[in-house]
Amino acid sequence: MFIKGELVFVPSDVTLLQFGHDSCSRDEAPNKWLKTERPSHAVAVEHEQGWEPYCKILYKGQYWFVNKKNIMECE
Repeated sequence: MFIKGELVFVPSDVTLLQFGHDSCSRDEAPNKWLKTERPSHAVAVEHEQGWEPYCKILYKGQYWFVNKKNIMECE
């Protein structure tokens, strides 16, 4: 579980998703996606029940949803 404001590590070749609104739904297809080219860092923004297995992050100035199994906490 990631805590709001926590720095997370995003490896290369991870798919990030955006939806038409500010939440994640299994019933809705993403309207934008991005595959990371290089390892980077992001800020964990939110994690809510119903979004499983996704976590909302701030990556390069935009909000994205990423599968939690593809990111790691920074120590």
